[in-house]
Amino acid sequence: MRSHSALIAVGILTTAQIALGQKPRPDVFAAADGDLMVVPITHASVSIRHGSDVILIDPARFVPGQPPAPKPTDEEVAQFKRALPVVPSDGEPAPATLVSAFFVRSGQLDRFSALPAPTLILVTDIHTDHLDPRAIAALKSQSTRLVVPVAARSRMLDVQEAELMANGETKVIGDLTIEAIAMYNLQPDRTSGTTLHVKGRGNGYILTVGGKRLYVAGDTSCTPEMMALKNIDVAFLPMNVPYTMSPSEAAECARAFKPRIVYPYHYFESDPKVFESAVKDIGIEVRLRDWYLRQ
Repeated sequence: MRSHSALIAVGILTTAQIALGQKPRPDVFAAADGDLMVVPITHASVSIRHGSDVILIDPARFVPGQPPAPKPTDEEVAQFKRALPVVPSDGEPAPATLVSAFFVRSGQLDRFSALPAPTLILVTDIHTDHLDPRAIAALKSQSTRLVVPVAARSRMLDVQEAELMANGETKVIGDLTIEAIAMYNLQPDRTSGTTLHVKGRGNGYILTVGGKRLYVAGDTSCTPEMMALKNIDVAFLPMNVPYTMSPSEAAECARAFKPRIVYPYHYFESDPKVFESAVKDIGIEVRLRDWYLRQ
């Protein structure tokens, strides 16, 4: 089971092990001015490379399929005790009480360190399987650009110089164009009655790179904004309820906006082959990759 409120009681995280030392394998696409490489990493983390641009999306340590958080150090325990209130005004846990506040331990970033250093890091949401400030601090260099949703501003711990984007905004960084697309749940979770992702808080992104348009959906339902997308070459679509969509719902959305290639991702405990079967008649290429490699 996945947890969005990953507090110190981290036993709820799965103990399934990911092969942290195994180097992720890239998929290569022909693009303008050289090949474009896509590397599925884990859960919602993906690397996209074109020329000198290396885009890292949602680098996070504590996600389904990876080892649970270690026991906090004395320093971390003291920090957690100072982090009040535990539930701030936005209804989310205080950043310093989350497992993403744990200091980086040896081996936790092996699957990221096997990749080229990022020139740009993009974050889609404030939850710990997308936003991991300690991991970002360890992976970024002084020249790395960092783009996050506006709601992440107060949740970056000691990470400085994050650039903010809101739904509907466009940013140009060198040869890259980034469009922030609304990502949200259409209905509250039936069990808790809580809307897990409210409209306006997180960003999906359309990246125009090497003449290709890549859509990283983030945590979202099949929204009108997604269904209205045009000319998407590669889409990364999540499919695990209640946090995002079911594979069947994701297929309905894909049938509406017709991306040329789809990577099912963020699908822990869902079957992406259901999605593949549902779109096979309309010519969408589905690339099934194991985002939850286990030892």
